[in-house]
Amino acid sequence: MNSPQWPGQPPGGPGFPPPAPPGPPPLPGGPGFPPPPRRSGGGALVPLLIFGLVGVLALVGIGAFVILESNDDDDPRRTTTLPTYTPYSPSYTPAPRPTTSRGGTGTGSDPASILSTTIRTAKGKTFTRAGTRTESCNTRANTTLRTTLRSYPCMGSMHSAVYADPTKKIITAVSIAKFSSPSAASAVSRVTAKQGWPKLLTPSQASGLPQPRPDPAYWTRSWTQGSNVIYAQSYWSSGAAAGGRTGTVFAIAGELGVEVTNVLIWKN
Repeated sequence: MNSPQWPGQPPGGPGFPPPAPPGPPPLPGGPGFPPPPRRSGGGALVPLLIFGLVGVLALVGIGAFVILESNDDDDPRRTTTLPTYTPYSPSYTPAPRPTTSRGGTGTGSDPASILSTTIRTAKGKTFTRAGTRTESCNTRANTTLRTTLRSYPCMGSMHSAVYADPTKKIITAVSIAKFSSPSAASAVSRVTAKQGWPKLLTPSQASGLPQPRPDPAYWTRSWTQGSNVIYAQSYWSSGAAAGGRTGTVFAIAGELGVEVTNVLIWKN
């Protein structure tokens, strides 16, 4: 006869251990295998998002490149200059027209119209005429020049005028002689280096300028223009030494002689 069950006594009776409580349900896959990975719909979406983002960035980069290229083409400050080549060609610039005042009535290359009452040079100096003389070349020439004139005779007379500088301290005799050709004029002008030139002239008594002592020291310079030879002979009115090639007398002879030569250039 079995003993009665106490309240709360586990079934099975004494001497039997109570049954083990129920455990968790077994994992799928059997013992010794890890559980399968959890599957969800987001696994395939991540690669698609990555590829989509890369594509969007590529499109944005291409668009920015096109915009920059378009802006560069429209930039008005960008210019392209091709190298140029200019061949060398010699050019001739005529001298400025001289500002000589002409007191005579002659025309063309007539020396009487060039040796006027006043001559204003390109340097702004005004020279005043103090006498004139017109004679044959042989009469005006010194011994050396007269010898040259036998081979190259003058065409007509030699025209001369005496000028005083603005200070009236330097006197310059200007003479013009015409020859048969430019080559003849050049041959006569070269004799100046051998002291072949016209005899020196002095101011007229009516000019009021002091007369220099006999045979004063002077500089003679000559130029040619076409068939003409132009002489300029300068000296101090006091009769002082003429100085060297860097002195005032030599410079005044050149200034007045070049001015008259330029007048002949424009008249011919």
